[in-house]
Order: sequence, then C-alpha cells, then structure tokens
Amino acid sequence: MRKVLVSLLIILIVGGASLFGVFYYVNNVPSVPANTVLDIPKGSGLKNISSMLEKAGVIKSKYLFVGYVMSKGWQQKLKAGEYLFEEGSTLSLIAQKIAKGDVVLHKVTVPEGLTIKEIAVLLDEGGVLDGQDFLQETMNNKELLSELPGRPLTGLEGYLFPDTYTYTKGVTAREFIEMMIGRFNEVYSSLKRDREEVNLTDNEIVTLASIIEEETGSAPERPLVSAVFHNRLKLGMRLESDPTVIYGIGEDFDGNLTKNDLRTKTSYNTYIVSGLPPGPISNPGKDSILAALKPADVSYIYFVSRGDGTHYFSSNYKDHQRAVIKYQR
Repeated sequence: MRKVLVSLLIILIVGGASLFGVFYYVNNVPSVPANTVLDIPKGSGLKNISSMLEKAGVIKSKYLFVGYVMSKGWQQKLKAGEYLFEEGSTLSLIAQKIAKGDVVLHKVTVPEGLTIKEIAVLLDEGGVLDGQDFLQETMNNKELLSELPGRPLTGLEGYLFPDTYTYTKGVTAREFIEMMIGRFNEVYSSLKRDREEVNLTDNEIVTLASIIEEETGSAPERPLVSAVFHNRLKLGMRLESDPTVIYGIGEDFDGNLTKNDLRTKTSYNTYIVSGLPPGPISNPGKDSILAALKPADVSYIYFVSRGDGTHYFSSNYKDHQRAVIKYQR
C-alpha cells in the first residue's frame, strides 16, 4: 500500500499537482460524462475494477482511483454487482458507491393467482432469471418446505406469495424463491392470528385460498365464495370447482372446459373427488387467504357467474337453477 501511495505522490508532484489539488479533484471535479451502467463481476479485485471503470469512461485515471481507494482502506470492501454511475459523479462518490455495494435495484411484480409454471415464464420473459432453473429449484424443495407452516403435501405451489419484489441483477432462482416464501410466511402468520374457528389445516387453508383466487377476481366476493366452499365441506357436498378440474388436466387443457373434462378423474377434479384437492392450484394473494380464514357468515352453497365478473349466490338448488337459466343460457 505504501509503495503505491508513494509512487502516486511522486507522479503528482512531478506533474505539478499539490495534495490539496488532488483532494479537490477527487471530491469536487465531475468524473462521469453521462449516466453509465457497469456490471462488476464477482471476484474482481481493485486492479481489475479500476481498469473497467477507466475503460467505461467512468474515471479518467485508474491510478488515481487505486490510490484513493487504498488511502481509505477500502480495497477489500469493493463489491461486485451492477452499478449506475450518474452523470457528474466524482471519483470519491464512485469509490464510495462500490465500497457500499450500492448496486442497481430492479423490481418485478408477480400477480395473484399464477401457478409455479406461470411464474417461471413471467420471470424468464422479464429477464429476471432462467425459468427452467426456477422450476428445477422448486422441485428440489425439501429444505424449502421445512420453512413453511404445516405440511404442504404437493410442493411449493400456493406458497410463492404474489407481490412486487426488489432484486439485483444475477439473483438466483433459489434466492428469489426464498424471498417469495419469506413473504408468504410473513403475511400468513399475520393473518392467521385473526382467524375464525376454521377446522382446516394450514395446507387446506392455502388450498382453499387458491381456489377462491381462481373463482373470483372481485375482492368483496371472496368471503362469500369462501363461505360456499366452507358450507359445502361441512355438508359433505363436493366443491365442484371448475378451476380445480383445469389444474388437474394440466397442459392438456385446451381452454375449453367440456362435460368430458368434468368426468375425467384426477386427484384435483372436485366434481368427482370429495373434499379439497391435495394441494393448492395457484399462488393466492392476501385477500383470498384472509377469505379462506374468515368466510362470510351466510348459508350460500351455490354461485353462478353473471358474466360481468361477479356472481349470483344461492342457498338452495331451485334458486340456483333459476340463476343458471338467467345468467348462463
């Protein structure tokens, strides 16, 4: 370190510069001519970083940068990552930014109700990470499952919480999944404290929430839809939820739900199988989870789409049939 500083000082003196001039330059003279994004790879040392900065036009002298960093004792603190160096930044600000690891933060929104496969596509197409890596990581999930409440029997489906996430370039699939699971645990634990007397396991609550999420996009309706399914479970009635059938069909579903599909036996076909399916069919949001925990106090056991995004609810089959004739034919 001493040899570098001595050499730098000799160069400055020979060039007619004073220490005061150097101090003024690194702290006051703009170094970056225009906003510049630079990705510093992992494992890059001070020498390589200074060369990259000079080549990118962020600094004018890599030697001066090296000398400044070493004078501050930051040579072991420089962090890899994607940086935005703003126009007019000084050499001292550039060094401080890299020493602090003040990297560029990106955001991505994962909407409510997507499946794991749909999330993988979203993240892949958005340039966040490799979708196949994401899917593979969700399959290697024994350790990840241990972080979740209860015993989810079918994997991570349902537990990747939909939200807007902040991430840095190069985020791994494992890191992103852990963020989503962490957010789920945070939200679910806060909601669960206020739950009603719901006789369901944690996995069943999340499973029901995922069905509610798929059945209606109307937040005010979610407690009503939840009540229908809770009432059906208590009465021993099948749930008869179309989204569960579609999930069970999987990639073979062509977008047109037929009577034959309703008769096709899968563990998720609630027209055939009694009770809840073995696991969630999507990743539900906060409103749907809350609805599953706190259903409306109503006697409804049927609902039918009005065709405008809302539903008509009934407590008996005759009223339901009249609604079907009115809204579906």
